Amino acid sequence: MANALARDITRVLSDALGDFIASATVKKNCELLGTTPEDITAEQLPALSTGIEKSVTFFSDSSTAKTIGEKVRAMKA
Repeated sequence: MANALARDITRVLSDALGDFIASATVKKNCELLGTTPEDITAEQLPALSTGIEKSVTFFSDSSTAKTIGEKVRAMKA
């Protein structure tokens, strides 16, 4: 099960992308950082948010991606 931070990120993504794509996006971007949704930390949020922005752009528009990236960067553990 993902930690609270990963759940919060997934929740933000779900509003724009739906639950399935949101979960997959968090999982894949965590893997690209060498971690998992269970182990993601606040220190990894800047790098994670950059990857998530790129992923969201694929499924949505760049404005939505930027907004989501900003929300992820603003999160605290």
